[in-house]
Amino acid sequence: MNHYKKESHKLVRDYIKQIKDINWIVYYDNTPEIRDLYSGINMKEYSFKHTAYKVREGKEILFFSPNIIQPKIPDWNPIRFKYKEKNSRIIYI
Repeated sequence: MNHYKKESHKLVRDYIKQIKDINWIVYYDNTPEIRDLYSGINMKEYSFKHTAYKVREGKEILFFSPNIIQPKIPDWNPIRFKYKEKNSRIIYI
């Protein structure tokens, strides 16, 4: 309902690329246009079961600042990380 126009996506990308002193993560629906727009930036594609409106496979993509180290878990999926309050730690399930 509230979609960015192509120029708005480019503006966001340009601002993000200028960030130097803090870590950042941006996510979008996984589309060829977005992958092209953010080419050259560390990324992780993943999918999940989306049930908000109707059941379907949601396909998303994360983009990371250069200094964020991605997990060394084969084919990891970001939705499988959980915070365990009892231990105050994040686990992968």
